[in-house]
Amino acid sequence: MATKLTEEEKKARAEARKAAKLAEEAKAKETTEEPAKNDELELLKAQIEAYKKQMAEMMATMQTMQTPQVITVPASTEKIHFLWQAEVADDNKVMFGQGGRLGSVTGKRGEFYVPKSEFTSMMDEQCRYFMDKRWLIVLDGLTEEEREAYGVNYKPGEVLDRKAFDKIIEMGDKILEIYPNLCDGNKMMVAQRYLEAYQRHSPFVKRETVIKLNENSKDNNCPRGYFMPIIESMNAELEGRA
Repeated sequence: MATKLTEEEKKARAEARKAAKLAEEAKAKETTEEPAKNDELELLKAQIEAYKKQMAEMMATMQTMQTPQVITVPASTEKIHFLWQAEVADDNKVMFGQGGRLGSVTGKRGEFYVPKSEFTSMMDEQCRYFMDKRWLIVLDGLTEEEREAYGVNYKPGEVLDRKAFDKIIEMGDKILEIYPNLCDGNKMMVAQRYLEAYQRHSPFVKRETVIKLNENSKDNNCPRGYFMPIIESMNAELEGRA
């Protein structure tokens, strides 16, 4: 036979149930809010890692091609001058045209010439992607109308020049004058270079510069900015020293 509870016992049990419910709600809030807080930071890190992975995969695919049979370009031939600038490994080799017959570049930067008559055959999906990202830049050889047609009519300051590309980190605050006008591909390139330099503990990566760069990198695709992973890590270091 069940024992009849007194009013005090009923009250005590009700309070216990209430306390247990509050504890469960607090625990649920803790487990849902904390991941939400970190979701955006993790997304930024994932975007940079995906960028690096994508580059590595494309380069690996290209390296499986046959040995290039490079064509010779006579001096009198009308040709197009290309510049390759991308955040890849120093021993990475990228080839253009089937089997690299139109040229190849090893490392982060290089230049080559392609006969203008071969230009359309060079424009496969991969090459167009490189050009859209501004990793492959047309320096000379196309008319203004042709540049517009192929989407390579660059705006002033849209792409990093050779000196800036080589000295992104060492430029210090001068990068702040260049960064706002860069295209999205070059902006991501700078963010990647800064992240890698920070991970190497480079003395050129200054907190004030990173914060300003981050403000200039914010857009609809990345409202917190591409440099936020560096800032969050710097903040954690400061908290650890406190």
